[in-house]
Amino acid sequence: MPKILRCILHCYRASLWLYPPDLRRAYGRDMAAVYEQFLNAQWTSRGARGVASAVCRAIGELFTIALPRQFASEWMAVAGVTVLINSGFLALLVGVLHVICR
Repeated sequence: MPKILRCILHCYRASLWLYPPDLRRAYGRDMAAVYEQFLNAQWTSRGARGVASAVCRAIGELFTIALPRQFASEWMAVAGVTVLINSGFLALLVGVLHVICR
């Protein structure tokens, strides 16, 4: 396997942490193995264009599968609400300071 394919595969395996833990534990190894086969097939049949296509597909999966599932998790919901509350409180403080310091 050429060095660039090993690097891409390493990046793909590293990106698996973006998937929810239950999905990653159950299917992470299989996902990496299938992607490696797909990457090799694209390299053999289409060369650099095939590899670019495989990389684009992997990136697309991050936005269609991994991140939406993460945002749907309970942890992300709590984190999102916390950020909203803290942002609102900070905006209120800045507004009050703006009025006081005039």
